[in-house]
Amino acid sequence: MNKAIKTTLRIGILAILIIPFMLILLVRFTDGTISGGDKIILGYDEDKGRFQFFEQKSYHLDGIDGPYIIGDTIIRITKDNKIQKENLNQDSILVLVQNIDRDSFYVDIRNENQTPIHEYQMPSKLISISDIEGNFDGFSSFLQSNKIIDDHFNWIFGDGHLVLLGDFVDRGENVIPTLWLIYKLETEAEKSGGIVHFILGNHEIMNIQGNFKYAKDKYKKIATEIGRLDEPKENHKILFSENSFLGRWLRTKNIIEKIGEYMFVHAGLSPEILPLNLEIEEMNKEVRQNIDQNLYNNPNDNKKASFLMGPKSPFWYRGLVSDHKDYLKITHEELSDVLLRYQASHMVIGHTIVDDVSKDFNGKVIRIDVKHGQEKYSKETKGILIEDGKIMTVDGICTRFDM
Repeated sequence: MNKAIKTTLRIGILAILIIPFMLILLVRFTDGTISGGDKIILGYDEDKGRFQFFEQKSYHLDGIDGPYIIGDTIIRITKDNKIQKENLNQDSILVLVQNIDRDSFYVDIRNENQTPIHEYQMPSKLISISDIEGNFDGFSSFLQSNKIIDDHFNWIFGDGHLVLLGDFVDRGENVIPTLWLIYKLETEAEKSGGIVHFILGNHEIMNIQGNFKYAKDKYKKIATEIGRLDEPKENHKILFSENSFLGRWLRTKNIIEKIGEYMFVHAGLSPEILPLNLEIEEMNKEVRQNIDQNLYNNPNDNKKASFLMGPKSPFWYRGLVSDHKDYLKITHEELSDVLLRYQASHMVIGHTIVDDVSKDFNGKVIRIDVKHGQEKYSKETKGILIEDGKIMTVDGICTRFDM
């Protein structure tokens, strides 16, 4: 064996001995954990003073959350991480928010949820925002600054329309209060002649299907405590199942709506949708009927449903913003064909983060997924205002910019 091979072997053996030792030091004296999915490959449990090897992750409650309504039971998490249950025997429920201001509001419970229509006339004023992801502070203060709600979270936008363009769940600390606020505003807007449009995004669909990959750990613990099943995914499904009040409500929502000549859709329409000859109403219906099926990973013989729930679906497609590993960015000609097919002049999308609210394709595509501010009244929290035929960017301090 020559000298070079011996040296290589020594280095390899040394690496085999040193790297695990370095990893152990890393997880012991930092907050680092090596994990995959719900498994901890290597970590250190500070509470019990021991290393963790190939263990199931443990999750913990983290203060106020809820209320969840499962069946006829209201479930709340208290500030000291206790689970409280009571019978649903009231018309109005209290929602508490875990934030510095200790925000709270009451929600009137409707007896049933109406499935929204898919096409509307253009109102005199419309505001749209996307991808809030449980950021109650950013969302509520944006609505307050832009005179959509008052300081008590009541609708004051008159006959205006508020379009919420999907992904209001996951990543954030206040997913459930955010959903309850939307639910509350729907009823109040209708009474004033206005409308709240809640378009489903891929993360709402994922949560309905029990995919909590991007949820805060506390939601995984809450799901386990409520579900009490052996399979984590089955527990996760319970939070937004048909037996869940919010789950039933979400299942009535559309994935695409047309308001005037504007199409509002979370991710966008791929040109590959055209051969399927789908009407907007049919898209919404197909997704509602198949919303519990993971057709993204397991497509079936229903070509329309499999496409609408798949990687190029209206809530997953990224080709209106950039190239993707599986497809190129849409061309001007392809976009024109899509808009012509659905008799629209513009498509408003979220889903793919951009540096700022902006237009593309000579103004035909309006992109509104930005990195919102996490604090209240932030200029980084942005959406769009369409008023009297003019499109403007609006932010969390009510500044307006021409686009």
